[in-house]
Amino acid sequence: MTSSDAPPIRCFLSYARKDDVVMDFVDPFIQSLRQYAYADRGRELEIFLDRTSIGWGDLAQPVIRSAVRSATVFIPVVTRRYFDRPYCREELFIFYNQAVVDDARSLLLPVVLLGDNHLTEDNPDLAVQIIVERQHRVLREAWLEGASSPAWRRTVLALAGELVDRVEEAERSLVSAPPAADVDVSAERARFCQDIADVSDATASVTTEFTALVEVGADARRYLPGAARLRDAGRRFERRAFEVDRLIRAAGNAPGPFVELDDGFVEGVEALLVSTRRMEAADVSMRRAMVPFREGLTALRSGLRLVESWEELTIPGQ
Repeated sequence: MTSSDAPPIRCFLSYARKDDVVMDFVDPFIQSLRQYAYADRGRELEIFLDRTSIGWGDLAQPVIRSAVRSATVFIPVVTRRYFDRPYCREELFIFYNQAVVDDARSLLLPVVLLGDNHLTEDNPDLAVQIIVERQHRVLREAWLEGASSPAWRRTVLALAGELVDRVEEAERSLVSAPPAADVDVSAERARFCQDIADVSDATASVTTEFTALVEVGADARRYLPGAARLRDAGRRFERRAFEVDRLIRAAGNAPGPFVELDDGFVEGVEALLVSTRRMEAADVSMRRAMVPFREGLTALRSGLRLVESWEELTIPGQ
């Protein structure tokens, strides 16, 4: 098959919309990427920008093994805001896990617009670790020079070529589905139910402690130990949800809804995040304590969103 016979390459662009409102990055980026991929490599790109552009169930379970007919590339456009957005984290985790199961991690192609100093190997944020692992491409200087600049053209042309190379390599190698892994999903589900109970108890304990401290007008430093405990508990839970998500996909056996996950708990986490932002904005002395508290809640919410996604999970081939 020649490049002119090849089907369009299906790409999903994941980004924080609030970033684009100010930076106006997305339109010039996708226009350049499409033009250069076709002009230089003869491959059309079909780029989806949000969850309404494509059936998310299809993207969450990308049929990347049918590579000759179609291939899916996931392009997260990263800034510091990206890591705070629940949809962005969910999209990243779901695609990464399916790509690992299908041995196609090369189809995750991160580009970093701003905030590259946040992307360090020792950063404990799971989403950051994935971006760092995938050897992200930094577009800061090209973007600053502008979409008509030589720097922009060189950078996006190189990115378009790399994208096509990765897809065509996948088209050569991903010809059949890997066998389902021998995983006892029922046993893993039981263990994960305990993880849900543990993080729920930890959240309730820290929230109760904070409420008591607020009532007595305690010094901000007294909040730090509880905030650190919640941060660690939230990150552990997010990583466990991420690991279980991958096992489920490898086993080819959807677990169904988790009735053990209380709707009130999920809503409570969202409410705590709102109140945390208010406290950070209203009281400078509290910001240091609230940062780890917010980081823990962000990770916890991310893990909970993964769990909720399993209710509608469709395993490829079923």
